[in-house]
Amino acid sequence: MLTHPFWGIVEESWAGMAPQQKFVLPGFEQPIEVFLGEELFEEDEEDEEYDLSPAQLDEYAATFQAFVADAPRLLPELQQQTFARYQDLYASFYEDSAQSGAPALYLRTPEEHFAYLQDVAYLRITDEQTLRLSIRYGLDPEHGLEIRFEANQLAEMGGIAET
Repeated sequence: MLTHPFWGIVEESWAGMAPQQKFVLPGFEQPIEVFLGEELFEEDEEDEEYDLSPAQLDEYAATFQAFVADAPRLLPELQQQTFARYQDLYASFYEDSAQSGAPALYLRTPEEHFAYLQDVAYLRITDEQTLRLSIRYGLDPEHGLEIRFEANQLAEMGGIAET
């Protein structure tokens, strides 16, 4: 367990080191669980431990605060890029009731689609100003959606654990 001026109490959780409190991201309805540092996988855990230094915690806090401050610029791009992904990969299925077996969604704007991105699983902050936003994406529950940002630039999108 660690204590940090910004993060508060940080302790090991189900997917790595995490502050006890959740944080609010502009544009998202629910507070979000934040993980700090890389996730260790079971085969790694024998040789490595979650070991964060005060300097790393400071770096992660600066990365998070810069991301939140830049959210007004990032949110429209996030909405547009995720909507474009929806149109490329999912719209032909969800907009055709014969294929989906359900009424068509009629998602015509990035803002309408953004409602499907509100179930955030967690945010992970790692070195070099990298954040991964992992979303339980109801339109692809098998893979979810993960968006990686590097230095407040949208760098990559894919399924959870694919970026």
